[in-house]
Amino acid sequence: MRIDNGELQLGKRLLKGRQARISRLIVLSLLVGGSLAACQAAVTLPTEPAPSGQAGSDPASTAGLIQLQDPLDEPEYYCVDIPGAGLSLNLQGALQAHTCKLRAAEDETFTFNFPSVGQIYMEAYQLCVEADSVEAGAELRLQECTDQPRQRFVYEEGRIRLRDAGTETLCLAIAPGAGTPTGGPSHLRRDLGLRPCAEVEAALSEWKIP
Repeated sequence: MRIDNGELQLGKRLLKGRQARISRLIVLSLLVGGSLAACQAAVTLPTEPAPSGQAGSDPASTAGLIQLQDPLDEPEYYCVDIPGAGLSLNLQGALQAHTCKLRAAEDETFTFNFPSVGQIYMEAYQLCVEADSVEAGAELRLQECTDQPRQRFVYEEGRIRLRDAGTETLCLAIAPGAGTPTGGPSHLRRDLGLRPCAEVEAALSEWKIP
């Protein structure tokens, strides 16, 4: 069978056209694939946040003051405090209510719900607040952080309550009466302890925590 020159040239043109279309399809496919890959790389899939505290509840607070909501006789308010100051700081002494420091001080800085839920932690000394007993009138001190039930507190409706106080519900409260001057320009102090929640007035037992 003879193929003349015209038919041969036509066949070549058709072949070149088909090759060009195939090349364009390959380029287009590569461009689309690259765009999809770029989009997938740019998308950040949301991750589920890790739970705080136990079973995702009771998150740890930030470090700060535990301040009585009512100023009472102290315009600068009362805060939970370690007795003494500087070289005379008494880490073994019973915690007290003292005039809040204008600048955050290590001896008044606590973290609630740390290192475990219910604990009240002092990072500066790596100690936890612990009640002396589960009886009304019990004082509170700093102790090594343990699983001791007397180190477990609950913050509810402004009150700090000992979680396991037996038959009586005990809340953190300051003593009634006037504050005692402590030598500063306007510093006052009062005793601090556990009182029956149903008996102590709100002004003496409602707190702001960090």
